[in-house]
Amino acid sequence: MSRLLVAFSLLVRCNALHLQGMARPMAPASRVRPIRCGWGPDPVWTSNKIVTITEAASGLVSLSITPPADVADGFRTPGQYVQIRQPGAEKAGFFAIASSPGKGGDFEFLIKEAPPSDWSPGTAWLTGASAGTELEMSQVMGGGFKLGEETLAQVDSIVCFAAGSGISPIRSAIESGMMEGKAISLYYGAQTPEKMAYQDKFESWEKMGVTVTPVISRPEGTGWTGCTGYVQEVAEKAGFPSSCAILLCGMKGMAEAVKELASKQGIPEDKVLTNF
Repeated sequence: MSRLLVAFSLLVRCNALHLQGMARPMAPASRVRPIRCGWGPDPVWTSNKIVTITEAASGLVSLSITPPADVADGFRTPGQYVQIRQPGAEKAGFFAIASSPGKGGDFEFLIKEAPPSDWSPGTAWLTGASAGTELEMSQVMGGGFKLGEETLAQVDSIVCFAAGSGISPIRSAIESGMMEGKAISLYYGAQTPEKMAYQDKFESWEKMGVTVTPVISRPEGTGWTGCTGYVQEVAEKAGFPSSCAILLCGMKGMAEAVKELASKQGIPEDKVLTNF
């Protein structure tokens, strides 16, 4: 079973435990007792609030939250995430940190509008919020992209794939400087140009040595003249070396297609890196 499927099954298990009433009650302090959900460490909630929130693209908002010092210290690797929930809520969402580790200051996030489901509270309460909205945020979780010195020493180039809000941890990796000295390519997909976030950052990423290829899957009527289709298709046509590493974040279908492409190109599975 792929890591993405394992992560999804654990999320479902987490929700099942909550529904069975196995979550512990909240403590009245700003720091509350953790809730065990079977995926990673127990969250330790800190009372917080949204500092800034702006529209990043159609259906996406960019927001910032000031982390406590001990939480900020836990952000060390691009791709790590936190859980965020409404104060006292049973369910929480999982959100990759879009800003880069070591930068200091607020954590930045790119949040997609999403309805509630059996395992998720949805994001309407966040995407429709305003500065000052109260929330609870966990400590930093996950190992992030495991692009360590050993992996970097074995490759000359890194190909990044992102779709929709999956650009969040990829942005963190690009702006962290961890890939400096490598030939970096980014294939970033969205349905329409209006749904593509961070277009204002493309120029600065290019100056950092990143070749940015935006890809639109539904260009009809948009006036789009760039690449169309899906990121894996565009990357395959362009070609890339089998000695590269791949960073990947996006929906299940795209992730599976990229992994299949990597296998066809002879790229070892341990060089295809996700943030979960």
